[in-house]
Amino acid sequence: MLRRQFLASAAALPIVTMLPAGLARAATPRDQFVIATNMTTMRGVDPHEANQIESIEILANLYDRLVFFEPDNLTEPKPQLATAWNVSEDGRSFTFTIREGVRFHSGNPLTAKDVEWSLHRLVKLGLSPAIDLRQWGFNDDNVETLIRATDARTVVIETPELWNQSLILGSLASSGCSIVDRELALSKEQNGDMGRSFMQASDAGSGPFSLRNFRPNDVFMADAFADYWNGAPAMRRVIMRHMPESSVQRLQLQAGDLDVATRLSSTDLAGFETAGEIDIQKVPGFGFYYIALNQKDDILSRPQVREAFRYLIDYDGLSSTVMRYFGVMRQTIIPTGLTGVVDQNPYRLDIEKAKELLAEAGLADGFSKKCYLPAGTPYFEFAQSLQANAAQAGIRLELLVGDYLGKFRERTTDIYLARSGERLPDPHAILQSYASNSDNSDGAPLSGLLAWRAAWDVPQALQEKVFAAARETDPAKRAEIYTALNEEYLHSSPALVTSFERIDVKAVAANVSGYVGHPTWVTRWDTVTKA
Repeated sequence: MLRRQFLASAAALPIVTMLPAGLARAATPRDQFVIATNMTTMRGVDPHEANQIESIEILANLYDRLVFFEPDNLTEPKPQLATAWNVSEDGRSFTFTIREGVRFHSGNPLTAKDVEWSLHRLVKLGLSPAIDLRQWGFNDDNVETLIRATDARTVVIETPELWNQSLILGSLASSGCSIVDRELALSKEQNGDMGRSFMQASDAGSGPFSLRNFRPNDVFMADAFADYWNGAPAMRRVIMRHMPESSVQRLQLQAGDLDVATRLSSTDLAGFETAGEIDIQKVPGFGFYYIALNQKDDILSRPQVREAFRYLIDYDGLSSTVMRYFGVMRQTIIPTGLTGVVDQNPYRLDIEKAKELLAEAGLADGFSKKCYLPAGTPYFEFAQSLQANAAQAGIRLELLVGDYLGKFRERTTDIYLARSGERLPDPHAILQSYASNSDNSDGAPLSGLLAWRAAWDVPQALQEKVFAAARETDPAKRAEIYTALNEEYLHSSPALVTSFERIDVKAVAANVSGYVGHPTWVTRWDTVTKA
Protein backbone atom coordinates (compact mmCIF):
# COMPACT_ATOMS: atom_id res chain seq x y z
CA MET A 1 0.00 0.00 0.00
CA LEU A 2 2.85 2.36 0.79
CA ARG A 3 4.45 1.74 -2.56
CA ARG A 4 1.21 2.28 -4.46
CA GLN A 5 0.90 5.74 -2.96
CA PHE A 6 4.22 7.22 -3.88
CA LEU A 7 6.75 4.66 -5.11
CA ALA A 8 6.21 4.74 -8.85
CA SER A 9 7.70 2.52 -11.52
CA ALA A 10 9.32 3.90 -14.62
CA ALA A 11 8.80 2.66 -18.17
CA ALA A 12 11.20 0.02 -19.40
CA LEU A 13 14.38 0.73 -21.33
CA PRO A 14 16.68 -1.77 -23.08
CA ILE A 15 17.87 -4.50 -20.75
CA VAL A 16 21.46 -4.66 -19.56
CA THR A 17 23.44 -7.88 -19.45
CA MET A 18 22.29 -10.01 -16.56
CA LEU A 19 23.95 -13.01 -14.89
CA PRO A 20 25.85 -15.35 -17.21
CA ALA A 21 23.99 -18.55 -18.07
CA GLY A 22 24.38 -21.21 -15.41
CA LEU A 23 25.54 -18.84 -12.67
CA ALA A 24 23.45 -19.58 -9.58
CA ARG A 25 22.09 -16.69 -7.52
CA ALA A 26 23.31 -16.77 -3.93
CA ALA A 27 21.46 -15.04 -1.13
CA THR A 28 22.39 -13.00 1.91
CA PRO A 29 21.46 -14.68 5.23
CA ARG A 30 17.78 -14.35 6.12
CA ASP A 31 18.57 -12.49 9.33
CA GLN A 32 21.06 -10.06 7.77
CA PHE A 33 20.32 -7.05 5.58
CA VAL A 34 23.00 -5.73 3.20
CA ILE A 35 22.86 -2.29 1.56
CA ALA A 36 25.30 -0.90 -1.01
CA THR A 37 25.89 2.83 -0.91
CA ASN A 38 28.48 5.54 -1.47
CA MET A 39 30.20 6.52 1.78
CA THR A 40 32.50 9.13 0.26
CA THR A 41 30.87 12.04 2.07
CA MET A 42 30.29 10.20 5.38
CA ARG A 43 32.64 11.44 8.09
CA GLY A 44 30.97 10.13 11.24
CA VAL A 45 27.74 9.08 12.95
CA ASP A 46 27.11 11.88 15.43
CA PRO A 47 23.44 12.88 14.83
CA HIS A 48 24.17 16.50 15.74
CA GLU A 49 26.93 16.70 13.13
CA ALA A 50 26.27 14.25 10.27
CA ASN A 51 24.15 15.70 7.50
CA GLN A 52 24.54 13.41 4.47
CA ILE A 53 21.73 11.26 3.06
CA GLU A 54 23.54 7.99 3.82
CA SER A 55 24.33 9.13 7.37
CA ILE A 56 20.73 10.16 8.01
CA GLU A 57 19.43 6.66 7.22
CA ILE A 58 21.96 5.22 9.68
CA LEU A 59 21.05 7.75 12.38
CA ALA A 60 17.34 6.99 11.93
CA ASN A 61 18.09 3.47 13.17
CA LEU A 62 20.67 4.13 15.88
CA TYR A 63 18.57 6.89 17.46
CA ASP A 64 14.95 7.82 18.13
CA ARG A 65 13.31 11.24 18.09
CA LEU A 66 10.30 12.68 19.88
CA VAL A 67 8.04 12.16 16.85
CA PHE A 68 8.28 10.66 13.37
CA PHE A 69 6.42 10.67 10.06
CA GLU A 70 5.39 7.55 8.20
CA PRO A 71 6.77 7.66 4.64
CA ASP A 72 3.31 7.90 3.04
CA ASN A 73 1.89 10.43 5.53
CA LEU A 74 4.05 13.52 6.01
CA THR A 75 1.32 15.70 7.49
CA GLU A 76 0.51 13.76 10.68
CA PRO A 77 3.38 13.28 13.18
CA LYS A 78 3.33 9.99 15.09
CA PRO A 79 4.58 9.26 18.63
CA GLN A 80 8.09 7.87 19.02
CA LEU A 81 9.84 8.83 22.27
CA ALA A 82 6.97 11.23 23.01
CA THR A 83 3.72 9.41 23.68
CA ALA A 84 1.66 12.60 23.63
CA TRP A 85 2.01 16.37 23.22
CA ASN A 86 -0.08 19.48 23.33
CA VAL A 87 0.34 23.03 22.04
CA SER A 88 -0.57 26.13 24.03
CA GLU A 89 -3.30 28.49 22.86
CA ASP A 90 -0.77 31.05 21.68
CA GLY A 91 0.94 28.36 19.55
CA ARG A 92 4.39 28.90 21.05
CA SER A 93 4.66 26.27 23.79
CA PHE A 94 4.87 22.52 23.08
CA THR A 95 4.65 20.09 26.02
CA PHE A 96 5.78 16.49 25.42
CA THR A 97 5.18 13.42 27.59
CA ILE A 98 8.20 11.10 27.35
CA ARG A 99 7.72 7.34 26.95
CA GLU A 100 8.41 5.23 30.04
CA GLY A 101 10.64 2.17 30.08
CA VAL A 102 12.97 3.21 27.25
CA ARG A 103 16.64 2.35 27.63
CA PHE A 104 19.67 3.43 25.66
CA HIS A 105 22.02 0.84 24.16
CA SER A 106 24.28 1.45 27.19
CA GLY A 107 21.48 0.30 29.49
CA ASN A 108 20.93 3.80 30.87
CA PRO A 109 17.25 4.81 31.21
CA LEU A 110 16.03 7.54 28.84
CA THR A 111 14.44 10.48 30.66
CA ALA A 112 13.26 13.99 29.90
CA LYS A 113 16.71 15.24 30.97
CA ASP A 114 18.25 13.37 28.03
CA VAL A 115 15.79 15.05 25.68
CA GLU A 116 16.55 18.47 27.14
CA TRP A 117 20.32 17.98 26.97
CA SER A 118 20.24 16.55 23.44
CA LEU A 119 18.39 19.53 22.01
CA HIS A 120 20.66 21.92 23.91
CA ARG A 121 23.66 20.03 22.48
CA LEU A 122 22.33 20.31 18.92
CA VAL A 123 22.00 24.09 19.19
CA LYS A 124 25.25 24.67 21.07
CA LEU A 125 27.41 22.59 18.74
CA GLY A 126 26.03 24.77 15.96
CA LEU A 127 26.91 22.33 13.15
CA SER A 128 24.87 21.76 9.97
CA PRO A 129 21.94 19.86 11.61
CA ALA A 130 21.53 22.73 14.12
CA ILE A 131 19.43 24.51 11.50
CA ASP A 132 16.58 22.20 12.59
CA LEU A 133 16.20 24.38 15.71
CA ARG A 134 18.25 27.50 15.04
CA GLN A 135 16.06 28.51 12.09
CA TRP A 136 13.20 29.03 14.56
CA GLY A 137 15.21 31.41 16.74
CA PHE A 138 16.87 29.05 19.23
CA ASN A 139 20.46 30.02 20.05
CA ASP A 140 23.18 29.59 22.64
CA ASP A 141 21.74 32.31 24.84
CA ASN A 142 18.10 31.21 24.98
CA VAL A 143 18.01 27.45 24.44
CA GLU A 144 18.43 26.46 28.10
CA THR A 145 15.52 28.68 29.08
CA LEU A 146 13.24 27.73 26.20
CA ILE A 147 13.83 23.95 26.15
CA ARG A 148 13.56 22.39 29.59
CA ALA A 149 12.60 19.19 31.39
CA THR A 150 10.03 19.97 34.05
CA ASP A 151 10.12 16.44 35.51
CA ALA A 152 11.44 13.00 34.53
CA ARG A 153 8.70 12.48 31.92
CA THR A 154 7.92 16.00 30.66
CA VAL A 155 9.72 18.36 28.30
CA VAL A 156 8.54 21.86 27.38
CA ILE A 157 9.73 23.56 24.19
CA GLU A 158 8.87 27.24 23.79
CA THR A 159 9.56 28.95 20.47
CA PRO A 160 11.04 32.48 20.56
CA GLU A 161 8.31 33.62 18.16
CA LEU A 162 5.19 32.19 16.54
CA TRP A 163 5.62 29.70 13.69
CA ASN A 164 3.21 27.27 12.10
CA GLN A 165 3.26 24.29 14.49
CA SER A 166 3.77 21.81 11.63
CA LEU A 167 7.21 23.35 11.06
CA ILE A 168 8.25 22.77 14.68
CA LEU A 169 6.97 19.19 14.79
CA GLY A 170 8.49 18.48 11.38
CA SER A 171 11.86 19.70 12.59
CA LEU A 172 11.67 17.55 15.73
CA ALA A 173 11.13 14.50 13.49
CA SER A 174 14.43 15.10 11.65
CA SER A 175 17.63 13.16 12.30
CA GLY A 176 19.25 16.29 13.76
CA CYS A 177 16.84 16.16 16.71
CA SER A 178 17.87 12.63 17.70
CA ILE A 179 17.94 12.00 21.45
CA VAL A 180 21.37 11.16 22.87
CA ASP A 181 22.42 9.25 26.00
CA ARG A 182 23.53 12.22 28.10
CA GLU A 183 25.32 10.18 30.76
CA LEU A 184 27.35 8.18 28.22
CA ALA A 185 28.24 11.18 26.04
CA LEU A 186 29.41 13.27 28.98
CA SER A 187 31.47 10.38 30.35
CA LYS A 188 33.41 10.46 27.04
CA GLU A 189 33.71 14.24 26.88
CA GLN A 190 37.07 15.69 25.80
CA ASN A 191 37.89 19.36 26.31
CA GLY A 192 34.21 20.30 26.57
CA ASP A 193 33.22 18.72 23.23
CA MET A 194 30.02 17.18 24.69
CA GLY A 195 31.13 13.73 23.51
CA ARG A 196 31.65 14.79 19.89
CA SER A 197 34.99 12.98 19.40
CA PHE A 198 33.60 9.78 20.91
CA MET A 199 30.44 9.87 18.78
CA GLN A 200 32.27 10.09 15.46
CA ALA A 201 32.44 6.30 15.39
CA SER A 202 30.31 5.28 18.39
CA ASP A 203 26.62 5.53 19.15
CA ALA A 204 24.78 6.82 22.19
CA GLY A 205 21.27 6.05 21.02
CA SER A 206 18.14 4.14 21.91
CA GLY A 207 17.10 3.09 18.40
CA PRO A 208 16.31 -0.41 17.09
CA PHE A 209 19.95 -1.02 16.09
CA SER A 210 23.25 -0.39 17.87
CA LEU A 211 26.55 0.36 16.18
CA ARG A 212 28.91 -2.60 15.86
CA ASN A 213 31.56 -1.21 13.52
CA PHE A 214 32.13 1.79 11.26
CA ARG A 215 35.08 2.24 8.94
CA PRO A 216 34.78 5.31 6.66
CA ASN A 217 34.75 4.50 2.95
CA ASP A 218 34.51 0.79 3.76
CA VAL A 219 31.75 -0.65 5.91
CA PHE A 220 29.11 0.11 8.55
CA MET A 221 27.64 -2.66 10.70
CA ALA A 222 24.79 -2.49 13.21
CA ASP A 223 23.25 -5.18 15.41
CA ALA A 224 19.63 -5.48 16.46
CA PHE A 225 18.92 -4.01 19.90
CA ALA A 226 17.16 -6.86 21.70
CA ASP A 227 15.72 -4.53 24.37
CA TYR A 228 14.26 -1.99 21.96
CA TRP A 229 11.08 -0.51 23.43
CA ASN A 230 9.06 -1.38 20.31
CA GLY A 231 10.35 -4.96 20.03
CA ALA A 232 13.54 -6.47 18.64
CA PRO A 233 13.94 -6.14 14.83
CA ALA A 234 13.72 -9.21 12.60
CA MET A 235 17.12 -8.47 11.07
CA ARG A 236 19.89 -9.56 13.45
CA ARG A 237 22.42 -7.39 11.60
CA VAL A 238 22.46 -4.63 8.99
CA ILE A 239 25.55 -4.03 6.87
CA MET A 240 26.21 -1.01 4.66
CA ARG A 241 29.04 -1.44 2.17
CA HIS A 242 30.92 1.32 0.36
CA MET A 243 30.31 0.57 -3.30
CA PRO A 244 30.17 3.76 -5.40
CA GLU A 245 30.25 2.13 -8.86
CA SER A 246 26.91 1.24 -10.45
CA SER A 247 28.32 -1.76 -12.31
CA VAL A 248 29.65 -3.31 -9.09
CA GLN A 249 26.36 -2.76 -7.27
CA ARG A 250 24.46 -4.32 -10.19
CA LEU A 251 26.61 -7.45 -10.26
CA GLN A 252 26.46 -7.87 -6.48
CA LEU A 253 22.68 -7.46 -6.45
CA GLN A 254 22.33 -9.96 -9.29
CA ALA A 255 24.53 -12.44 -7.47
CA GLY A 256 22.53 -12.13 -4.24
CA ASP A 257 25.33 -10.53 -2.26
CA LEU A 258 23.20 -7.40 -1.72
CA ASP A 259 19.63 -6.75 -0.65
CA VAL A 260 19.52 -3.08 -1.70
CA ALA A 261 21.47 -1.07 -4.28
CA THR A 262 21.25 2.72 -4.01
CA ARG A 263 23.63 4.07 -6.69
CA LEU A 264 22.61 2.44 -9.96
CA SER A 265 22.77 4.15 -13.35
CA SER A 266 19.69 4.62 -15.54
CA THR A 267 20.84 1.78 -17.78
CA ASP A 268 21.29 -0.66 -14.90
CA LEU A 269 17.96 0.36 -13.35
CA ALA A 270 16.23 -0.17 -16.69
CA GLY A 271 17.73 -3.63 -16.99
CA PHE A 272 16.45 -4.69 -13.60
CA GLU A 273 13.04 -3.23 -14.28
CA THR A 274 12.74 -5.03 -17.60
CA ALA A 275 13.73 -8.34 -16.02
CA GLY A 276 11.09 -7.76 -13.31
CA GLU A 277 13.06 -9.53 -10.58
CA ILE A 278 14.00 -6.45 -8.57
CA ASP A 279 11.72 -3.85 -6.94
CA ILE A 280 12.61 -0.37 -8.22
CA GLN A 281 11.54 2.23 -5.66
CA LYS A 282 11.31 5.87 -6.75
CA VAL A 283 11.06 8.03 -3.63
CA PRO A 284 10.35 11.80 -3.68
CA GLY A 285 13.37 13.67 -2.35
CA PHE A 286 11.83 17.12 -1.62
CA GLY A 287 14.39 18.98 -3.65
CA PHE A 288 15.41 19.85 -7.18
CA TYR A 289 18.11 19.53 -9.77
CA TYR A 290 19.24 23.10 -10.20
CA ILE A 291 21.67 25.34 -12.07
CA ALA A 292 23.15 28.02 -9.79
CA LEU A 293 24.34 31.15 -11.61
CA ASN A 294 26.79 33.22 -9.57
CA GLN A 295 25.31 36.70 -9.20
CA LYS A 296 28.70 38.19 -8.36
CA ASP A 297 29.51 37.65 -12.04
CA ASP A 298 28.68 40.61 -14.27
CA ILE A 299 27.40 38.42 -17.10
CA LEU A 300 25.49 35.78 -15.13
CA SER A 301 23.75 38.45 -13.03
CA ARG A 302 21.93 39.91 -16.03
CA PRO A 303 18.22 38.91 -15.90
CA GLN A 304 18.16 38.05 -19.62
CA VAL A 305 21.05 35.62 -19.14
CA ARG A 306 19.33 33.94 -16.20
CA GLU A 307 16.18 33.63 -18.30
CA ALA A 308 18.15 32.31 -21.29
CA PHE A 309 19.30 29.31 -19.28
CA ARG A 310 15.65 28.34 -18.86
CA TYR A 311 15.53 27.81 -22.64
CA LEU A 312 18.76 25.81 -22.86
CA ILE A 313 17.50 22.74 -20.95
CA ASP A 314 16.14 19.86 -23.00
CA TYR A 315 13.37 19.05 -20.56
CA ASP A 316 11.56 16.52 -22.76
CA GLY A 317 14.71 14.80 -23.97
CA LEU A 318 16.14 14.42 -20.49
CA SER A 319 12.78 13.25 -19.13
CA SER A 320 12.77 10.29 -21.49
CA THR A 321 16.43 9.34 -20.98
CA VAL A 322 18.81 10.02 -18.10
CA MET A 323 16.28 11.69 -15.77
CA ARG A 324 13.70 8.96 -16.21
CA TYR A 325 14.63 7.42 -12.86
CA PHE A 326 16.07 10.44 -11.09
CA GLY A 327 13.64 13.30 -11.56
CA VAL A 328 10.21 14.53 -12.60
CA MET A 329 10.03 17.70 -14.68
CA ARG A 330 9.08 20.62 -12.43
CA GLN A 331 10.00 24.24 -13.16
CA THR A 332 8.17 25.75 -10.19
CA ILE A 333 9.66 25.71 -6.70
CA ILE A 334 7.32 23.51 -4.61
CA PRO A 335 7.54 19.72 -5.15
CA THR A 336 4.61 17.39 -5.67
CA GLY A 337 2.81 16.43 -2.47
CA LEU A 338 3.41 19.69 -0.61
CA THR A 339 1.08 22.64 0.00
CA GLY A 340 0.90 25.12 -2.87
CA VAL A 341 2.21 22.93 -5.68
CA VAL A 342 1.45 24.36 -9.15
CA ASP A 343 1.41 22.14 -12.23
CA GLN A 344 3.05 24.56 -14.64
CA ASN A 345 6.05 23.83 -16.88
CA PRO A 346 5.96 26.66 -19.44
CA TYR A 347 9.59 26.42 -20.62
CA ARG A 348 10.88 24.24 -23.45
CA LEU A 349 14.23 23.91 -25.19
CA ASP A 350 14.35 26.95 -27.51
CA ILE A 351 17.80 27.93 -28.78
CA GLU A 352 16.51 30.89 -30.80
CA LYS A 353 14.71 32.35 -27.79
CA ALA A 354 17.91 32.00 -25.75
CA LYS A 355 19.84 33.84 -28.49
CA GLU A 356 17.30 36.67 -28.44
CA LEU A 357 17.67 37.06 -24.69
CA LEU A 358 21.46 37.07 -24.91
CA ALA A 359 21.30 39.78 -27.59
CA GLU A 360 19.03 41.86 -25.32
CA ALA A 361 21.70 41.51 -22.63
CA GLY A 362 24.35 42.83 -25.03
CA LEU A 363 25.90 39.38 -25.45
CA ALA A 364 25.07 38.49 -29.04
CA ASP A 365 28.52 36.93 -29.45
CA GLY A 366 28.03 34.75 -26.39
CA PHE A 367 30.52 34.14 -23.57
CA SER A 368 32.59 31.46 -21.85
CA LYS A 369 32.11 30.13 -18.30
CA LYS A 370 33.08 27.16 -16.13
CA CYS A 371 30.35 24.79 -15.01
CA TYR A 372 31.09 22.74 -11.88
CA LEU A 373 29.22 19.53 -11.05
CA PRO A 374 29.48 16.37 -8.91
CA ALA A 375 30.66 13.12 -10.45
CA GLY A 376 28.26 10.43 -11.56
CA THR A 377 24.80 9.91 -12.99
CA PRO A 378 22.74 11.91 -13.80
CA TYR A 379 24.84 15.06 -13.34
CA PHE A 380 27.33 14.49 -16.13
CA GLU A 381 24.75 13.48 -18.73
CA PHE A 382 22.60 16.49 -17.78
CA ALA A 383 25.62 18.81 -18.02
CA GLN A 384 26.66 17.42 -21.39
CA SER A 385 23.18 18.11 -22.76
CA LEU A 386 23.24 21.65 -21.36
CA GLN A 387 26.74 22.21 -22.77
CA ALA A 388 25.67 21.17 -26.28
CA ASN A 389 22.55 23.36 -26.24
CA ALA A 390 24.43 26.34 -24.79
CA ALA A 391 27.07 26.06 -27.52
CA GLN A 392 24.38 26.49 -30.17
CA ALA A 393 23.40 29.77 -28.49
CA GLY A 394 27.03 30.95 -28.30
CA ILE A 395 27.71 30.04 -24.64
CA ARG A 396 30.89 28.00 -24.20
CA LEU A 397 30.76 25.90 -21.02
CA GLU A 398 33.81 24.10 -19.64
CA LEU A 399 32.62 21.15 -17.52
CA LEU A 400 34.57 20.51 -14.32
CA VAL A 401 33.60 17.30 -12.52
CA GLY A 402 34.48 16.61 -8.89
CA ASP A 403 33.85 17.64 -5.29
CA TYR A 404 33.26 21.38 -5.70
CA LEU A 405 30.66 21.83 -2.97
CA GLY A 406 33.15 23.73 -0.83
CA LYS A 407 33.89 26.08 -3.71
CA PHE A 408 30.15 26.66 -4.21
CA ARG A 409 29.78 27.45 -0.48
CA GLU A 410 32.59 29.98 -0.89
CA ARG A 411 30.60 31.62 -3.74
CA THR A 412 33.50 31.22 -6.19
CA THR A 413 31.92 28.98 -8.86
CA ASP A 414 30.70 30.49 -12.15
CA ILE A 415 27.94 27.94 -12.66
CA TYR A 416 27.19 25.05 -10.31
CA LEU A 417 24.94 22.14 -11.32
CA ALA A 418 23.70 19.86 -8.56
CA ARG A 419 20.61 18.75 -6.65
CA SER A 420 19.10 19.64 -3.29
CA GLY A 421 16.96 17.81 -0.76
CA GLU A 422 15.29 18.77 2.51
CA ARG A 423 14.75 16.94 5.79
CA LEU A 424 11.72 19.06 6.66
CA PRO A 425 8.64 17.94 4.66
CA ASP A 426 7.25 21.43 4.17
CA PRO A 427 7.46 24.07 1.39
CA HIS A 428 9.17 26.47 3.78
CA ALA A 429 12.35 24.40 3.88
CA ILE A 430 12.77 24.67 0.11
CA LEU A 431 11.71 28.29 -0.21
CA GLN A 432 13.92 29.38 2.66
CA SER A 433 16.93 27.94 0.82
CA TYR A 434 16.03 28.99 -2.73
CA ALA A 435 14.26 32.30 -2.10
CA SER A 436 15.63 33.93 1.05
CA ASN A 437 18.92 35.69 1.68
CA SER A 438 18.79 38.31 4.42
CA ASP A 439 22.45 39.28 4.09
CA ASN A 440 24.20 38.91 0.73
CA SER A 441 27.64 39.86 2.01
CA ASP A 442 30.45 37.32 1.69
CA GLY A 443 30.92 37.01 5.44
CA ALA A 444 27.27 36.37 6.32
CA PRO A 445 26.61 33.08 8.22
CA LEU A 446 24.12 31.88 5.60
CA SER A 447 26.09 29.21 3.76
CA GLY A 448 23.25 26.73 4.26
CA LEU A 449 21.06 28.72 1.86
CA LEU A 450 21.38 28.07 -1.87
CA ALA A 451 20.34 31.65 -2.64
CA TRP A 452 23.26 32.95 -0.56
CA ARG A 453 25.70 30.53 -2.19
CA ALA A 454 24.59 31.86 -5.57
CA ALA A 455 24.99 35.43 -4.22
CA TRP A 456 21.41 36.16 -5.26
CA ASP A 457 20.02 39.28 -3.61
CA VAL A 458 16.47 37.93 -3.55
CA PRO A 459 13.73 40.56 -4.05
CA GLN A 460 12.53 41.72 -0.64
CA ALA A 461 8.85 41.19 -1.46
CA LEU A 462 9.54 37.56 -2.31
CA GLN A 463 11.43 36.99 0.94
CA GLU A 464 8.67 38.57 3.01
CA LYS A 465 6.13 36.17 1.53
CA VAL A 466 8.36 33.18 2.35
CA PHE A 467 8.36 34.03 6.06
CA ALA A 468 4.74 35.17 6.11
CA ALA A 469 3.75 31.67 4.96
CA ALA A 470 5.90 30.10 7.68
CA ARG A 471 4.12 32.13 10.37
CA GLU A 472 0.62 31.62 8.97
CA THR A 473 -1.44 29.25 11.11
CA ASP A 474 -4.50 29.06 8.83
CA PRO A 475 -3.96 26.19 6.32
CA ALA A 476 -6.09 27.78 3.58
CA LYS A 477 -4.30 31.12 3.79
CA ARG A 478 -0.96 29.36 3.87
CA ALA A 479 -1.82 27.46 0.69
CA GLU A 480 -2.76 30.72 -1.02
CA ILE A 481 0.58 32.30 -0.14
CA TYR A 482 2.53 29.31 -1.42
CA THR A 483 0.58 29.20 -4.66
CA ALA A 484 1.40 32.87 -5.22
CA LEU A 485 5.06 32.26 -4.30
CA ASN A 486 5.26 29.47 -6.83
CA GLU A 487 4.08 31.79 -9.60
CA GLU A 488 6.33 34.64 -8.49
CA TYR A 489 9.44 32.49 -8.33
CA LEU A 490 8.77 30.99 -11.73
CA HIS A 491 8.61 34.41 -13.39
CA SER A 492 11.42 36.12 -11.45
CA SER A 493 14.28 34.82 -13.62
CA PRO A 494 15.87 33.33 -10.50
CA ALA A 495 19.58 32.68 -10.09
CA LEU A 496 18.68 29.09 -9.18
CA VAL A 497 17.12 27.50 -12.26
CA THR A 498 15.02 24.46 -11.34
CA SER A 499 14.22 21.77 -13.87
CA PHE A 500 13.42 18.40 -12.25
CA GLU A 501 12.08 17.36 -8.87
CA ARG A 502 14.54 15.10 -7.15
CA ILE A 503 13.80 11.37 -7.01
CA ASP A 504 15.86 8.94 -4.91
CA VAL A 505 16.00 5.46 -6.43
CA LYS A 506 16.57 2.18 -4.64
CA ALA A 507 16.72 -1.30 -6.16
CA VAL A 508 15.45 -3.83 -3.62
CA ALA A 509 15.72 -7.63 -3.85
CA ALA A 510 12.40 -9.41 -4.40
CA ASN A 511 12.60 -11.41 -1.17
CA VAL A 512 12.78 -8.24 0.96
CA SER A 513 9.64 -6.78 2.55
CA GLY A 514 9.17 -3.67 4.67
CA TYR A 515 12.09 -1.64 3.35
CA VAL A 516 10.37 1.57 2.25
CA GLY A 517 12.44 4.60 1.31
CA HIS A 518 11.52 7.74 3.25
CA PRO A 519 11.25 11.14 1.51
CA THR A 520 13.25 12.76 4.34
CA TRP A 521 15.78 9.85 4.32
CA VAL A 522 14.95 8.54 7.81
CA THR A 523 14.35 5.08 6.33
CA ARG A 524 13.92 2.44 9.02
CA TRP A 525 15.26 -1.12 9.12
CA ASP A 526 13.17 -2.48 12.00
CA THR A 527 10.27 -3.00 9.59
CA VAL A 528 12.36 -5.24 7.28
CA THR A 529 11.75 -8.97 6.85
CA LYS A 530 13.11 -11.44 4.28
CA ALA A 531 11.49 -14.48 2.72
